[in-house]
Amino acid sequence: MNSRSTTPRVSLALPVYNGARYVAKAVESILDQGYEDFRLTITDNASTDGTEGICRKFAELDSRVNYVRNPRNLGAGPNYNLGFELSTGEYFKWCACDDYLSPNFLESCVAALDQRQDAAVAYATTRSVDEDGAQIDLVGSMAPDMTGAGPALRFYKVLTELGTCYEIFGLFRRDVLKRSTLQRGYYGSDHALLAEIALLGSYVHVPEATLYNREHKDRSINMSDTLARVAWQDTSASNKYSLEHIRHLNHLIEIALRHRRAVSPAQTLSYLFLSEARPLQLMRFGLDLVGLASPPVRRRLRDAGWKCLSSLQIQL
Repeated sequence: MNSRSTTPRVSLALPVYNGARYVAKAVESILDQGYEDFRLTITDNASTDGTEGICRKFAELDSRVNYVRNPRNLGAGPNYNLGFELSTGEYFKWCACDDYLSPNFLESCVAALDQRQDAAVAYATTRSVDEDGAQIDLVGSMAPDMTGAGPALRFYKVLTELGTCYEIFGLFRRDVLKRSTLQRGYYGSDHALLAEIALLGSYVHVPEATLYNREHKDRSINMSDTLARVAWQDTSASNKYSLEHIRHLNHLIEIALRHRRAVSPAQTLSYLFLSEARPLQLMRFGLDLVGLASPPVRRRLRDAGWKCLSSLQIQL
């Protein structure tokens, strides 16, 4: 039985729902970290597979693990927020139940944040692996280089150049996250949160640390049904409409105004206008509105649009 400080420097939160296939590997990679001053809280969204038994066993064997079972499935967003609300300490990290970490992840990221007081988040190099853990080509992309960029420009670069949001699994300064809006009830709110973090501090890439991101058919990123994504993100949200991109825009406007003392809202909103006035974004807003009248029509138009862009080999 491992025993550690009751007030560790690092808190980790692992939200999970029916993750029995991969969650043991995720937890093992956390417990195998060279840096040991942490506490892991697993928030289980009322899983119906073997997740509970696996996680309770880890909690019994290692005092650094705390298992919390929600009475019902809250959805991913509220469950992510719950993990943060239960955290303590100086640094915080979300962990995905199907990913795993290199043994030096925490040690390297803590050192980076200790050295860079201006940094709000330290993120690792992401490598994609398949269902069996074999390395494959990276799915998506990592954060752009923001070296030397001011807050508003970092905000803009996240909006226009960051797509896959692997950096949400970086190591954050907990006091910065406390100032943020956290996750919201629409799919893709993690992208807005990462833009908000860019307003509040720098990003620092820690190349020697690795996040192994598992690609499989059940990942939320592979869900094409927008209404299913609504339910996945927040089970209390209305399933009638998604309006992902319109809600994302509203969230970003709120963020710009929320941090007006840190960054001029005129500057932030100007960059926001530039990012949202791009043709692809305008098309997404249009699809959201079409979805109000007919989700099936929206889906057909979206699929046709993607096929057209793919045939033209347009990079998004």
